Amino acid sequence: MRQAGFTLIELMVGLLIFGLMASAGTALLAGSVEAGSQARQLADGTGARTRLQALLAADCAQAAPRPWRDGEGRVHAAFAAGDGSLFTLVRRGWSNAGGAPRASLQRVEWRLDGARLVRRGAAMLDGSDAGNEAVLIEGVRSARLRIHDGQGWRERWEATDPMALPRAVELTLEGPQLGTLRHVLLMGPA
Repeated sequence: MRQAGFTLIELMVGLLIFGLMASAGTALLAGSVEAGSQARQLADGTGARTRLQALLAADCAQAAPRPWRDGEGRVHAAFAAGDGSLFTLVRRGWSNAGGAPRASLQRVEWRLDGARLVRRGAAMLDGSDAGNEAVLIEGVRSARLRIHDGQGWRERWEATDPMALPRAVELTLEGPQLGTLRHVLLMGPA
């Protein structure tokens, strides 16, 4: 009389099939977690590039021909480049929703701080140091600024009038994850 049940070989084959399915499921789960992580990184990178472009375009479009004074009363040009920063400018349109006692003009400084592109805004146009730092993008290996003075593209800004603004700026950023980002923007009401 034969008894109902599985032989040892049938059990081993069943365990082997179960093990293969479990390892395939684990590999699939690990792959989907990795894909999700990469998708988040790409979305974060795209968001940072979009934010960079929006702030850069807004600052340049709102550029104002207004010199500013430092804490010691020295006059500085409305636009400066190569003074330790990529460029510094005075811009219009600084929102004042809280009704703080300040001007609607703001001085902003764009600088490369190590491998980070940083934008700093001064709390007051005159007399205060730039603070309020915002890291816009990381992984920048090099940054190059060219300035259009109405005659052509230049590597330096050498205006004698402190109220003068360039016609346009070109900012090129390079980095391993960035590739090459090139922004060409008109300045002020140009």
